[in-house]
Amino acid sequence: MPSNKKQLVKELRKLSKEFLDIKDRKELIASLRGDRTKWFIWSSRIKGIFKNIDRTEAMKLSGILLILEQKPESEFYQNQLKKFLIEKTEYYKYYDFNLEKRLKEKGRAGKNLWTSKILRLFISRSFLGMILIVLILGFILWFYIDRESCLEFVSKVVGPFLRAVK
Repeated sequence: MPSNKKQLVKELRKLSKEFLDIKDRKELIASLRGDRTKWFIWSSRIKGIFKNIDRTEAMKLSGILLILEQKPESEFYQNQLKKFLIEKTEYYKYYDFNLEKRLKEKGRAGKNLWTSKILRLFISRSFLGMILIVLILGFILWFYIDRESCLEFVSKVVGPFLRAVK
């Protein structure tokens, strides 16, 4: 199984042609009605390709193949599979797989940018000034709500620091 997605798309085109050609399709359907080995080999190869390209497309394909295995003589399900294969081969024929890599790199850069902004916010003087103002206002509010616990806190915690400074 090729590892590069471009090679997978080439392999997908080859396998799709096996179903899209009327003669080869008749052989696959005949195999599905009889021995099923050729059908299972073809379906497992195409499922593996779609699994490595896009898992959601692989699930859709598996559903279509399962329905076709139940009713191999149905022209409707054969046409559904044919339509699916044509759409996906044409879609991936011009698909830019490098775009996914670039978008992932850009997403990582965006995450690093937000992390940097948040860290800068905590370090900035204006943010530290705002935190200091909020602490002072909180302390004043605490003093008016519960004087005894506030004075006890000041005498036990802040008092030793003030004595050490003197």
